[in-house]
Amino acid sequence: MVFRFAFSNRFGTLPYNSRVNSAPSSKPRRVAAAARGKPAPVRSSVKSADRVLDLLELLASTGRAMTHAEISRRTGVPKSSLSALLRNLVERGYIEQLQDTQQFQLGEGAYALARRGAHNRDLLRASEPWLQRLMRDTEESAGLSVLRNDMAERIASAQSPNAVLYSVHVGVMQPLYASSAGKVLLAWLPPAEREAYLQRVKLQPRTEQTIRSTTVLRRQLNQIREEGVAWSFSEFTVGIVGLAVPILDVHGRALAALGLALPASRLDDARKRKLELALRAAAAEIAAATDRPRPIETKSVHI
Repeated sequence: MVFRFAFSNRFGTLPYNSRVNSAPSSKPRRVAAAARGKPAPVRSSVKSADRVLDLLELLASTGRAMTHAEISRRTGVPKSSLSALLRNLVERGYIEQLQDTQQFQLGEGAYALARRGAHNRDLLRASEPWLQRLMRDTEESAGLSVLRNDMAERIASAQSPNAVLYSVHVGVMQPLYASSAGKVLLAWLPPAEREAYLQRVKLQPRTEQTIRSTTVLRRQLNQIREEGVAWSFSEFTVGIVGLAVPILDVHGRALAALGLALPASRLDDARKRKLELALRAAAAEIAAATDRPRPIETKSVHI
Protein backbone atom coordinates (compact mmCIF):
# COMPACT_ATOMS: atom_id res chain seq x y z
CA MET A 1 0.00 0.00 0.00
CA VAL A 2 1.23 3.53 -0.76
CA PHE A 3 0.26 6.44 1.45
CA ARG A 4 0.91 10.02 0.46
CA PHE A 5 0.58 13.12 2.58
CA ALA A 6 1.71 16.67 2.78
CA PHE A 7 2.18 19.02 5.67
CA SER A 8 0.57 22.29 4.53
CA ASN A 9 0.98 25.37 6.67
CA ARG A 10 2.28 28.89 6.85
CA PHE A 11 5.88 27.66 6.51
CA GLY A 12 5.31 25.99 3.13
CA THR A 13 4.28 22.64 1.69
CA LEU A 14 6.37 19.52 1.31
CA PRO A 15 5.10 16.04 0.36
CA TYR A 16 5.92 13.00 2.51
CA ASN A 17 4.78 9.36 2.64
CA SER A 18 1.28 9.97 4.03
CA ARG A 19 -1.19 12.85 3.96
CA VAL A 20 -1.86 15.00 7.00
CA ASN A 21 -3.49 18.43 6.86
CA SER A 22 -2.40 20.67 9.70
CA ALA A 23 -4.29 23.82 10.67
CA PRO A 24 -2.20 26.96 10.35
CA SER A 25 -1.52 29.12 13.35
CA SER A 26 -4.12 31.75 14.17
CA LYS A 27 -1.61 34.63 14.13
CA PRO A 28 -0.79 34.54 10.38
CA ARG A 29 -4.52 34.28 9.61
CA ARG A 30 -5.25 37.43 11.60
CA VAL A 31 -2.39 39.29 9.88
CA ALA A 32 -3.48 38.15 6.41
CA ALA A 33 -7.10 39.05 7.09
CA ALA A 34 -6.18 42.52 8.32
CA ALA A 35 -4.06 43.09 5.21
CA ARG A 36 -7.10 42.37 3.04
CA GLY A 37 -9.26 44.75 5.05
CA LYS A 38 -11.45 41.94 6.36
CA PRO A 39 -12.30 41.21 9.99
CA ALA A 40 -9.90 38.65 11.45
CA PRO A 41 -11.40 35.32 12.54
CA VAL A 42 -11.46 34.97 16.31
CA ARG A 43 -10.76 31.62 17.92
CA SER A 44 -9.60 30.45 21.26
CA SER A 45 -6.28 28.64 21.42
CA VAL A 46 -3.98 26.85 23.79
CA LYS A 47 -0.56 28.46 23.48
CA SER A 48 1.45 25.31 24.17
CA ALA A 49 -0.56 23.31 21.64
CA ASP A 50 -0.11 26.01 19.00
CA ARG A 51 3.60 26.07 19.66
CA VAL A 52 3.95 22.31 19.27
CA LEU A 53 2.01 22.37 15.99
CA ASP A 54 4.00 25.34 14.68
CA LEU A 55 7.20 23.49 15.53
CA LEU A 56 6.18 20.28 13.79
CA GLU A 57 4.83 22.15 10.76
CA LEU A 58 8.04 24.11 10.40
CA LEU A 59 10.26 21.02 10.45
CA ALA A 60 7.93 19.22 8.06
CA SER A 61 7.75 22.06 5.57
CA THR A 62 11.49 22.74 5.43
CA GLY A 63 12.42 19.07 5.18
CA ARG A 64 15.78 19.63 6.85
CA ALA A 65 17.40 19.73 10.27
CA MET A 66 17.37 23.11 12.01
CA THR A 67 19.21 24.67 14.92
CA HIS A 68 17.57 25.62 18.19
CA ALA A 69 18.09 29.31 17.41
CA GLU A 70 16.59 29.10 13.93
CA ILE A 71 13.53 27.23 15.17
CA SER A 72 13.00 29.86 17.86
CA ARG A 73 13.34 32.67 15.34
CA ARG A 74 11.03 31.06 12.76
CA THR A 75 8.29 30.08 15.22
CA GLY A 76 8.55 32.99 17.62
CA VAL A 77 8.79 30.62 20.59
CA PRO A 78 11.13 31.88 23.33
CA LYS A 79 14.28 29.79 23.62
CA SER A 80 13.57 28.72 27.19
CA SER A 81 10.08 27.48 26.31
CA LEU A 82 11.34 25.90 23.10
CA SER A 83 13.92 23.83 25.01
CA ALA A 84 11.16 22.22 27.09
CA LEU A 85 8.99 21.52 24.03
CA LEU A 86 11.87 19.99 22.10
CA ARG A 87 12.89 17.82 25.04
CA ASN A 88 9.40 16.34 25.35
CA LEU A 89 9.02 15.79 21.61
CA VAL A 90 12.43 14.12 21.38
CA GLU A 91 11.52 11.80 24.26
CA ARG A 92 8.29 10.84 22.47
CA GLY A 93 10.08 10.25 19.17
CA TYR A 94 8.30 12.96 17.19
CA ILE A 95 11.50 14.96 16.83
CA GLU A 96 15.05 13.68 16.50
CA GLN A 97 18.19 15.52 17.58
CA LEU A 98 21.23 14.82 15.45
CA GLN A 99 24.24 13.85 17.53
CA ASP A 100 26.88 15.46 15.33
CA THR A 101 25.28 18.88 14.79
CA GLN A 102 22.74 18.97 17.67
CA GLN A 103 20.17 20.14 15.13
CA PHE A 104 16.55 18.99 15.17
CA GLN A 105 14.45 17.25 12.52
CA LEU A 106 11.21 15.27 12.39
CA GLY A 107 11.51 11.88 14.08
CA GLU A 108 10.10 8.50 13.13
CA GLY A 109 7.25 8.99 15.58
CA ALA A 110 5.80 11.80 13.46
CA TYR A 111 5.95 9.72 10.28
CA ALA A 112 4.51 6.66 12.04
CA LEU A 113 1.61 8.72 13.39
CA ALA A 114 0.79 10.01 9.89
CA ARG A 115 1.03 6.52 8.40
CA ARG A 116 -1.28 5.05 11.04
CA GLY A 117 -3.81 7.80 10.53
CA ALA A 118 -3.80 7.41 6.76
CA HIS A 119 -3.95 3.62 7.08
CA ASN A 120 -7.01 3.66 9.37
CA ARG A 121 -8.73 6.31 7.25
CA ASP A 122 -8.33 4.29 4.06
CA LEU A 123 -9.27 1.06 5.82
CA LEU A 124 -12.48 2.58 7.20
CA ARG A 125 -13.45 4.02 3.82
CA ALA A 126 -12.83 0.72 2.09
CA SER A 127 -14.64 -1.38 4.69
CA GLU A 128 -17.84 0.61 5.19
CA PRO A 129 -19.86 -0.66 2.18
CA TRP A 130 -18.66 -4.23 2.65
CA LEU A 131 -19.50 -4.27 6.35
CA GLN A 132 -23.03 -3.22 5.49
CA ARG A 133 -23.28 -5.82 2.74
CA LEU A 134 -21.89 -8.54 5.01
CA MET A 135 -24.49 -7.67 7.64
CA ARG A 136 -27.31 -7.74 5.10
CA ASP A 137 -26.17 -11.02 3.54
CA THR A 138 -25.78 -12.81 6.87
CA GLU A 139 -28.27 -10.82 8.97
CA GLU A 140 -25.67 -10.86 11.75
CA SER A 141 -23.64 -8.10 13.39
CA ALA A 142 -20.33 -7.42 11.63
CA GLY A 143 -17.24 -5.65 12.95
CA LEU A 144 -13.79 -4.53 11.91
CA SER A 145 -11.00 -4.68 14.51
CA VAL A 146 -7.35 -3.62 14.58
CA LEU A 147 -4.46 -4.36 16.91
CA ARG A 148 -4.08 -1.79 19.69
CA ASN A 149 -1.25 -2.74 22.03
CA ASP A 150 -2.30 -6.14 23.44
CA MET A 151 -5.97 -5.71 22.58
CA ALA A 152 -8.26 -5.90 19.58
CA GLU A 153 -10.08 -2.60 19.11
CA ARG A 154 -13.27 -2.46 17.07
CA ILE A 155 -13.12 0.56 14.75
CA ALA A 156 -16.23 -0.04 12.61
CA SER A 157 -19.41 -2.09 12.83
CA ALA A 158 -22.79 -2.85 11.29
CA GLN A 159 -25.62 -4.07 13.54
CA SER A 160 -27.81 -7.09 12.82
CA PRO A 161 -31.47 -6.34 11.99
CA ASN A 162 -32.61 -9.31 14.09
CA ALA A 163 -34.62 -8.71 17.25
CA VAL A 164 -32.24 -11.02 19.11
CA LEU A 165 -28.72 -9.87 18.34
CA TYR A 166 -25.28 -9.18 19.75
CA SER A 167 -24.47 -5.48 19.49
CA VAL A 168 -20.94 -4.77 18.25
CA HIS A 169 -20.06 -1.27 19.42
CA VAL A 170 -17.21 0.78 18.00
CA GLY A 171 -14.43 1.38 20.50
CA VAL A 172 -14.79 -1.90 22.37
CA MET A 173 -11.42 -3.42 23.36
CA GLN A 174 -11.15 -7.21 23.57
CA PRO A 175 -8.27 -9.39 24.81
CA LEU A 176 -6.48 -11.04 21.92
CA TYR A 177 -6.87 -14.49 23.52
CA ALA A 178 -10.61 -14.19 24.24
CA SER A 179 -12.11 -13.05 20.93
CA SER A 180 -12.13 -14.34 17.37
CA ALA A 181 -10.86 -11.01 16.01
CA GLY A 182 -8.11 -10.94 18.62
CA LYS A 183 -7.00 -14.47 17.80
CA VAL A 184 -6.75 -13.57 14.11
CA LEU A 185 -4.62 -10.51 14.81
CA LEU A 186 -2.45 -12.54 17.17
CA ALA A 187 -2.07 -15.43 14.72
CA TRP A 188 -0.81 -13.09 11.99
CA LEU A 189 1.73 -11.28 14.14
CA PRO A 190 5.38 -11.88 13.21
CA PRO A 191 6.57 -14.98 15.12
CA ALA A 192 8.87 -13.06 17.46
CA GLU A 193 6.14 -10.57 18.42
CA ARG A 194 3.60 -13.36 18.88
CA GLU A 195 5.95 -15.32 21.15
CA ALA A 196 6.74 -12.19 23.18
CA TYR A 197 3.02 -11.68 23.73
CA LEU A 198 2.53 -15.29 24.79
CA GLN A 199 5.38 -14.93 27.29
CA ARG A 200 3.97 -11.81 28.97
CA VAL A 201 0.20 -12.29 28.76
CA LYS A 202 -1.87 -13.20 31.79
CA LEU A 203 -4.88 -15.22 30.63
CA GLN A 204 -7.55 -13.72 32.83
CA PRO A 205 -10.88 -15.50 32.27
CA ARG A 206 -13.83 -13.52 30.96
CA THR A 207 -16.16 -16.53 31.08
CA GLU A 208 -15.95 -20.21 31.93
CA GLN A 209 -14.94 -20.86 28.30
CA THR A 210 -12.04 -18.38 28.14
CA ILE A 211 -8.69 -19.99 27.28
CA ARG A 212 -6.53 -20.39 30.37
CA SER A 213 -3.48 -22.14 28.92
CA THR A 214 -0.85 -20.71 26.56
CA THR A 215 -0.31 -24.26 25.27
CA VAL A 216 -3.93 -24.41 24.16
CA LEU A 217 -3.70 -20.89 22.75
CA ARG A 218 -0.59 -21.74 20.72
CA ARG A 219 -2.35 -24.79 19.28
CA GLN A 220 -5.35 -22.68 18.31
CA LEU A 221 -3.17 -20.01 16.69
CA ASN A 222 -1.43 -22.62 14.53
CA GLN A 223 -4.82 -23.96 13.47
CA ILE A 224 -6.08 -20.45 12.69
CA ARG A 225 -3.09 -19.81 10.42
CA GLU A 226 -3.74 -23.08 8.60
CA GLU A 227 -7.50 -22.65 8.21
CA GLY A 228 -7.61 -18.85 7.83
CA VAL A 229 -10.49 -18.38 10.29
CA ALA A 230 -10.80 -17.99 14.06
CA TRP A 231 -13.70 -18.91 16.31
CA SER A 232 -14.73 -17.87 19.79
CA PHE A 233 -17.45 -19.85 21.58
CA SER A 234 -18.73 -17.96 24.65
CA GLU A 235 -15.14 -16.96 25.44
CA PHE A 236 -15.74 -13.21 25.68
CA THR A 237 -19.50 -13.08 26.22
CA VAL A 238 -21.59 -16.03 27.40
CA GLY A 239 -23.90 -17.38 24.68
CA ILE A 240 -22.22 -15.49 21.84
CA VAL A 241 -20.23 -17.04 19.00
CA GLY A 242 -17.68 -15.00 17.11
CA LEU A 243 -15.81 -15.80 13.92
CA ALA A 244 -13.22 -13.68 12.15
CA VAL A 245 -10.83 -13.72 9.20
CA PRO A 246 -7.83 -11.50 8.43
CA ILE A 247 -7.75 -8.66 5.94
CA LEU A 248 -4.31 -9.07 4.40
CA ASP A 249 -2.13 -6.62 2.52
CA VAL A 250 -0.09 -7.52 -0.54
CA HIS A 251 2.70 -8.82 1.71
CA GLY A 252 0.44 -11.16 3.64
CA ARG A 253 0.35 -9.01 6.79
CA ALA A 254 -2.92 -8.60 8.67
CA LEU A 255 -4.27 -5.06 8.34
CA ALA A 256 -7.32 -5.86 10.44
CA ALA A 257 -9.72 -8.63 11.40
CA LEU A 258 -13.22 -8.82 9.93
CA GLY A 259 -15.69 -10.65 12.12
CA LEU A 260 -19.27 -11.66 12.81
CA ALA A 261 -20.95 -12.11 16.19
CA LEU A 262 -24.22 -13.93 16.81
CA PRO A 263 -26.15 -15.84 19.45
CA ALA A 264 -25.02 -19.47 19.64
CA SER A 265 -28.65 -20.56 19.13
CA ARG A 266 -28.50 -19.38 15.49
CA LEU A 267 -25.43 -21.41 14.54
CA ASP A 268 -25.33 -24.93 13.12
CA ASP A 269 -22.81 -26.80 10.96
CA ALA A 270 -24.48 -25.80 7.69
CA ARG A 271 -24.54 -22.13 8.65
CA LYS A 272 -20.93 -22.20 9.81
CA ARG A 273 -19.76 -22.78 6.27
CA LYS A 274 -22.01 -20.06 4.81
CA LEU A 275 -20.80 -17.48 7.32
CA GLU A 276 -17.16 -18.38 6.64
CA LEU A 277 -17.60 -17.96 2.89
CA ALA A 278 -19.36 -14.60 3.32
CA LEU A 279 -16.59 -13.38 5.64
CA ARG A 280 -13.78 -14.44 3.31
CA ALA A 281 -15.43 -12.78 0.31
CA ALA A 282 -15.95 -9.49 2.17
CA ALA A 283 -12.39 -9.53 3.53
CA ALA A 284 -10.97 -10.03 0.05
CA GLU A 285 -13.00 -7.10 -1.29
CA ILE A 286 -11.89 -4.81 1.54
CA ALA A 287 -8.25 -5.80 1.04
CA ALA A 288 -8.50 -5.09 -2.69
CA ALA A 289 -10.15 -1.71 -2.10
CA THR A 290 -7.55 -0.74 0.52
CA ASP A 291 -4.65 -1.64 -1.77
CA ARG A 292 -6.12 0.26 -4.70
CA PRO A 293 -3.97 3.36 -5.39
CA ARG A 294 -5.64 6.65 -4.57
CA PRO A 295 -5.40 9.67 -6.93
CA ILE A 296 -2.22 11.63 -6.26
CA GLU A 297 -2.56 15.33 -5.54
CA THR A 298 0.33 17.44 -6.80
CA LYS A 299 1.20 20.81 -5.36
CA SER A 300 3.97 23.30 -5.87
CA VAL A 301 6.57 23.52 -3.16
CA HIS A 302 7.38 27.01 -1.88
CA ILE A 303 9.90 27.24 0.94
